[in-house]
Amino acid sequence: MDLPIQFPSDTNVILEDVARFSALSPEDRVRAYRSFLRSCARIQQISPMSAWAMRYAEEQEILAQQNIREFLARHEH
Repeated sequence: MDLPIQFPSDTNVILEDVARFSALSPEDRVRAYRSFLRSCARIQQISPMSAWAMRYAEEQEILAQQNIREFLARHEH
């Protein structure tokens, strides 16, 4: 289908975001990170799946630790 408008590719959108972020001062970058983290915390608070997501994250962390221990045990000399 030939649409009369052009949408930017995902790659171009990401590159523009990276350029915009890279142009920020260090202070503005920290502000952006903090804003992002506040948004994440707010989403977590209001999500009906918050408890499940927390349990899942904890389970994934435990699995990652087990995998690392097993990897180290296999490859230790």
